Amino acid sequence: MKPNPISVVTFDLDDTLWAVRPVLLKAEDIVFDWLEEFAPKLTDRFTAKSFMKWRWDIYANYPELAHQISQLRTITVQLALEESGYSTAEAKTLADQAFEIFIEARHQVLPFETAIPMLETLKQHYRLGVLTNGNADIFRLALGQYFEFSFTAEQLNASKPLPEPFLAAQAHAAVNASEIIHIGDSLEHDVIGALDAGLHAIWFNPDDKEISADVTAKYHVNFYQVQCLSDIPAVIDTINKSRLHSRVTSP
Repeated sequence: MKPNPISVVTFDLDDTLWAVRPVLLKAEDIVFDWLEEFAPKLTDRFTAKSFMKWRWDIYANYPELAHQISQLRTITVQLALEESGYSTAEAKTLADQAFEIFIEARHQVLPFETAIPMLETLKQHYRLGVLTNGNADIFRLALGQYFEFSFTAEQLNASKPLPEPFLAAQAHAAVNASEIIHIGDSLEHDVIGALDAGLHAIWFNPDDKEISADVTAKYHVNFYQVQCLSDIPAVIDTINKSRLHSRVTSP
């Protein structure tokens, strides 16, 4: 069968379109400051650092919420509040309020300098979507104007590299998997997940990380990597020209 050109481009968000660690750390600080004012019994019991560690330590108790990070966060904050002496009702109300504080701060992202020009270029030629394991909502941001669709792990109860996010993109776009290319910073979650689902992939690798020998042997010839987002349109154009050549020369 002659290959159709790539027509859909999907993106990871965190550490692909923006750096997420400083955003999350600041959001945690904002939440803890809020708790100091509205839930002082918790901040008397925990420091900001021990509060984060306490929550991380009990995440493993909720494997059924592995793909529901917002719910997991709220539940563990509620448990910490109860441990600090608040009633279940009080703890639930405070935990829900704390999550709203967190999620607002979590969306205070700063796109990489080359992200917007790159998206503006791609949007002229392709349909754009988001596949993220995080709880950022692209449509809460100005960047949302560039995207047609978004699927989160929470919506699907499945995280990359599981096939469900990639299959959801394919179903929404109503195209063959081979007509979609996914871009992300995680070799495992984004690149290998996409390739295993039949998509193309570009690894956003700004730090020039090495690829293990087993991944190289199995996958390396099947995906591209870039160190700068601005290189992505040219890479996709190269792939499509190659596919067009294949269509022209195929018997």
